[in-house]
Amino acid sequence: MVDQEKIHNQCLSNDPKERMHALEKLKNFFSFMPDKQQAWNDLHRLTSDEDSYVRDSAVKALDFAFTQVPDKQQAWNDLIRLTNDEKDKQQAWNDLLKLINNKDHDVRSSAVRTLDSAFSDIPDKQQAWNDLLRLINNKDHDVRSSASRALDFAFIQVPDKQQAWNDLFRLTNDEDWLVRSSAAEALGSTFSQVPDKQQAWSDMHRLINDENIFVRISATLALESAFSQVTDKQQALNNVLRLTNNKDHEVRSSVAYALGSAFSYFSDKQQVRNDLLKLTNDQNSSVRSYSNHSLGRISVFMASKAETEESYKKELEKAIKYFETAAKEASCDNPAQFCLPFYRSFYSIIFKRQDAKEEVNKYLEEAKAVIENSKGKKQLFETVQYLAEALKEVQNIGNLDLSGMKDELSFYRKYCDYAAELMSCTDEKAPFATEILRKAASSST
Repeated sequence: MVDQEKIHNQCLSNDPKERMHALEKLKNFFSFMPDKQQAWNDLHRLTSDEDSYVRDSAVKALDFAFTQVPDKQQAWNDLIRLTNDEKDKQQAWNDLLKLINNKDHDVRSSAVRTLDSAFSDIPDKQQAWNDLLRLINNKDHDVRSSASRALDFAFIQVPDKQQAWNDLFRLTNDEDWLVRSSAAEALGSTFSQVPDKQQAWSDMHRLINDENIFVRISATLALESAFSQVTDKQQALNNVLRLTNNKDHEVRSSVAYALGSAFSYFSDKQQVRNDLLKLTNDQNSSVRSYSNHSLGRISVFMASKAETEESYKKELEKAIKYFETAAKEASCDNPAQFCLPFYRSFYSIIFKRQDAKEEVNKYLEEAKAVIENSKGKKQLFETVQYLAEALKEVQNIGNLDLSGMKDELSFYRKYCDYAAELMSCTDEKAPFATEILRKAASSST
């Protein structure tokens, strides 16, 4: 019978030999400990021991104990906190890699979820990058998925950008669609640091014709992320606009969304509007919805740049009409349904001099109904509350001049765009598509 109380007391001893003895007992008999959570706490405490031998031995024992501790989330948090200590960061990363290869699926799942956050704390980032590349070939789908999604975050921090770029280029030809999709996404989000931008742009276009739909979507949205960094924007615009005729409605939907997000970068803004107007007549409901939503966003942007109050009012009215049309299309978590109540209430307070309290209550009721079943409900509710307060503030300011109206609209526009990030569809059968859409929305203008 294991005397856990005695072992616990030895862990608190002033004698490092006793603490080391307790550590050996914890490591060898962890499976037999009556209170495994207490045993884990004792083991974790020893990872901060003043004696380096005790500390290092405790860290190395964590991966074995992790598989048996009842509260794995708390245990994982404990492990990650080790990366706050400079001397243990590399060891913690090594232990993370061990856990990723653990035979227990729950252990692997807990470990891979923190790959990107752990990467920042690793001293040897080139080695960590190489570790990521190895994990991309792991037989476990969750491991490959998480390692692939960490590419863009890791690329920014890896010292040898040329080598990392060569690695990304190679991954765009990987046989696994998940890897190709992540590589495309990484090229878009890290485009400003890619040495050969022309090659990267060509690769993203090549992947738009990939056999896998998620790769095509990811590549399309990557073009939007990279657009601001392209030298020949007119040629880039022409390339993107050609995609509005793509045979896949998912690509056309992504292009419609991307055109709204990157609108401010285009020199020929009327051409963009015209192409989006064509897409509002698309046979696919999703394409029509995203096209009208983007036109609404564009009108809000144009209102924020208006030179007369008449133009400001006209563009805001256009935006509301586009959002109304987009909101009528049947699609899960339609972002236009979130934008519409706010801009409608904003317009009523500014131009109809409606009582703010009445409009705020109306807005809250409509917005809460829209987000009720959304996956990002908590964050969306916080945004709703903030925008509700914003409506009150607009009323309190009184009569705004054109400059004031433009400033207010520019500021609140960002919050509605943030909501679009959280309102992407959350089909559980396609979680990777959800991640692609969510990340794309975060680069809104």
